[in-house]
Amino acid sequence: METVVDEPAWLRRASWLACPVAGAVLGWGGQALADWIASLPWFPVQGPFRLLHQVPQPWRLIGAVVAGLLLGVAFAWFWAWDRLIVTVSATRVTLERRERRRRIDTPLAAVFVDDGKLVLLAEDDREIAREKTDLPRKHLAEAFAAHGRPWLDEPPPER
Repeated sequence: METVVDEPAWLRRASWLACPVAGAVLGWGGQALADWIASLPWFPVQGPFRLLHQVPQPWRLIGAVVAGLLLGVAFAWFWAWDRLIVTVSATRVTLERRERRRRIDTPLAAVFVDDGKLVLLAEDDREIAREKTDLPRKHLAEAFAAHGRPWLDEPPPER
C-alpha cells in the first residue's frame, strides 16, 4: 500500500483553463491601456506600449489577447511540468518531477520541509533528497507518518 501526495485534481484541471484565461484578460488589459501609457512621459519601459499603440484595431486587440492566451498556456504547461508528486510506502519514497522519477529505498532518519523544500535524510544524516515543493506540509506529514516514516515538523538543529 502507498500514499500519493499531489496537487488536487481540480487544481491541475483548473490551471489549464485559468492560466490561459488570465493571460488573455491581461493581454486585453495591456492593449486597452497602451494608448494611455504611451502618453505618459514618466512611465518606465514605454517601448512595448508605444509599439502596441501603433498597431491598428482590431489587430491590436486580437494580437494582445492571443499573445496573452499563449503565455497563459505556457505558464500552465510549466506549472504541470514542474510539479512534484510524492509517493510514500513503508519501504520506498518516490519523487516525480519533470518526467524524472527518483526511487529512494534507503532507510530514512528524518523527513521534513525546510524553506519550501522536502528534505529526506538517511540514517547517517546524509541528505538524500531536497526537492522544491508547494504541496501542503500537513498532507506530506500524514503520508509519511501513515507509513511509519520519521516525519519532523521542523528541520533538525544543525550539527
